[in-house]
Amino acid sequence: MADNYFDVSRTPMHLGQELQPRILIIAIRVIGDVVLITPLLTLLKKAYPNGYCAVLVDESTSKVLLNNPSINRLIVINRAKSQQEPCWKRGRNWLHLVRDLRKEQFDVVLDLFSGPRSAVLTYFSGAAKRYGEDFRKHGRGFLYSHPIKIKRDRNHLIEQKLELVQTLVGDATLEAGPLELYVTDKEEDDGRRLLGNPPNGYLPRIGLIPSAGSQWRVWPSERFAEIGDALSRSYGAQIVLLGGHDDMSLCHSISDRMQTKSLDLSGQTSLRELIAVLARLDLVISNVTGPMHLASALPRPKVIGLYGAADTVQYAPWSKNTWMLTKGTKNDAYWNQVNYQKDYEYLCRITVADVMDLAQKLLTISK
Repeated sequence: MADNYFDVSRTPMHLGQELQPRILIIAIRVIGDVVLITPLLTLLKKAYPNGYCAVLVDESTSKVLLNNPSINRLIVINRAKSQQEPCWKRGRNWLHLVRDLRKEQFDVVLDLFSGPRSAVLTYFSGAAKRYGEDFRKHGRGFLYSHPIKIKRDRNHLIEQKLELVQTLVGDATLEAGPLELYVTDKEEDDGRRLLGNPPNGYLPRIGLIPSAGSQWRVWPSERFAEIGDALSRSYGAQIVLLGGHDDMSLCHSISDRMQTKSLDLSGQTSLRELIAVLARLDLVISNVTGPMHLASALPRPKVIGLYGAADTVQYAPWSKNTWMLTKGTKNDAYWNQVNYQKDYEYLCRITVADVMDLAQKLLTISK
């Protein structure tokens, strides 16, 4: 093992009489993207119940896939740590990783996002069948034995990735199911502990996720404070502010703006603890961000996603318990060149009254 450059966790390989392929899926992307590939994992497992499936992911998103029964092995790389290391050490770790992949003797590699690093790993994996997207014009197509043109226009991200797996699973089974996250009993207990007992018995618990990976996706913080106060007064709701360490100042400012008391958990949860907390909420109101997709993948909370226009198709909710609130239309969604300022203007057209009206309907359904 290469000085913790990648960590490995294994589950027993499913054995069967029928010889089925050893598949490697490369998904080196952010949280939301990794959540959105979970239906594909289930689809492949259904097609090859006795096969072997490994997934290569970044350390920052690997916890999304813990306990997933469709995965036999997680191979975890740490890009952030690698970038801080000297070139010689990065090269050595890269060779160790390639050697480990080749030892697995994969029959098939699916490079789901076709970045430069993943394309090279796909090529050097030693697999005879190597699938990747062929829409990019950076000379990487030759690294795949099966470069596939993906129709991105008007297609959800999951629909795009289905085109990559179609050859493996066939048209008959080419149907993506729901997003999937798996929470253990212990993690459920962790969620209860972090939220604590409601001060006045049962009351709705509403999570606010006011940050996002891009400043252009962040609905104004004063509106989050206003909607938190309105829901607290109308329903006696406990408002829970959620975010990572980088989001603490934003969440603190919203908590300070609010006239009612909130529970600020920003910077206090690991990724798995965040999932456990989300699983116990009644409603989540969020910008378009990874934690929004995490909440959408869970059975309990109803989710309101605040969208501009650019993401209303490719990253639209893939869940029956998530509602997209936007002032844009599919015709306003951008594909190749995003006008971030225009997208933010669409987002800011969403009013507190818009969010409150939808939240009231969803809380009424929950009763």
